[in-house]
Amino acid sequence: MNTTEKFEYDIEFFNREKEKEEIMRILRAKPNFINFIYGPINSGKTTLITNLIENLPENYVVFYVNLRRKSIIRYEDFIRVLFAIEEGGFLKKIKNIFTKVLKHITSTGEKTLYKSHGIPVDKSLLETFFKEKSNEDVFNYLVEYFKNIAKHKTPVLVIDELQMIGDLEIDGKLIYKLFNFFIGLTKELHICHVFALSSDSLFIERVYAEAILQGRCKYLLIDDFDEQTIKRFLEKYKISKEEQKIAYDYLGGKPRTLADYILSNDRNKYIEQMILERKSEIKSILRDVREFGDEIKVRDTTFPVSHEVLLETMKKFKDVERRNSDEINETAKRYLVSKNILFADCVKDYVKQQSKLDLLAIREILKEMK
Repeated sequence: MNTTEKFEYDIEFFNREKEKEEIMRILRAKPNFINFIYGPINSGKTTLITNLIENLPENYVVFYVNLRRKSIIRYEDFIRVLFAIEEGGFLKKIKNIFTKVLKHITSTGEKTLYKSHGIPVDKSLLETFFKEKSNEDVFNYLVEYFKNIAKHKTPVLVIDELQMIGDLEIDGKLIYKLFNFFIGLTKELHICHVFALSSDSLFIERVYAEAILQGRCKYLLIDDFDEQTIKRFLEKYKISKEEQKIAYDYLGGKPRTLADYILSNDRNKYIEQMILERKSEIKSILRDVREFGDEIKVRDTTFPVSHEVLLETMKKFKDVERRNSDEINETAKRYLVSKNILFADCVKDYVKQQSKLDLLAIREILKEMK
């Protein structure tokens, strides 16, 4: 318990065996579905999947593409994130690209290319993609790439924060071309497992409604720890039963927040400060809407956001933590989700707060308004 790294490692994976086993069941079967891993922000999705990747058997090879915090507004931006340039002669000639990739994988015994943060590609080939500006060429290349890998090992493609390219236009929406590519790898060719991670529940809702994806996807929720898991974890670090209850009542089950709570010199002050900060952030959002108005775009149509409707929506959580989706105003829901105040699970058809701190902040704001 001496370093932040140890806390992050232990906390993220405490009692995650159910989720890890579900992912392993998927990997042991023939690739047949696009797998969407979703959940509230900071619930441990990325750390869970990368930890599992690093411990896979050697018959798997993983390609991890991280779109997090990337500015992707052009075709070139997408290509640069998708591929990792291999220097030093790894892939100098396209004609023997597959042979050298396989030789690299089998000779080193690597089961993952996670550290490369992308799909290895020769620099000259990358320049060709830029010159031609053809996403079809990119996806055709990748299909052949994964076909050849699949002759020797099981490839696994992981795209983190997929929503980052949700609105990117390249001869039409790039996301639809990517979906068709995923379908080709999984449902049609059965050659590569595909995992797409997202903390944007509005994006998952959009995905869930896509006709081209019906019957071709699975959804795995990575949620915050529940009450019993929180208490068992805190007990592991010698936190008293009284403080366990306080943590559950005020902080909820976000792994990183629990880590900070354990490491805090004054845990009561830590909780007070966290609630104060979150309340101020939410009040600032409401104040801006009240004074200046705001709007939200849905299916290319813009809808105004009402301060009064936002408050009425927040009042729905005055006495309960979760509501059925049809109980919540849709415009307010989408706006509050976009501001990371609410989390909407379209698969299970409910709406709740992004965190226990959001719930407490909302309730304090409502009390102050009386």
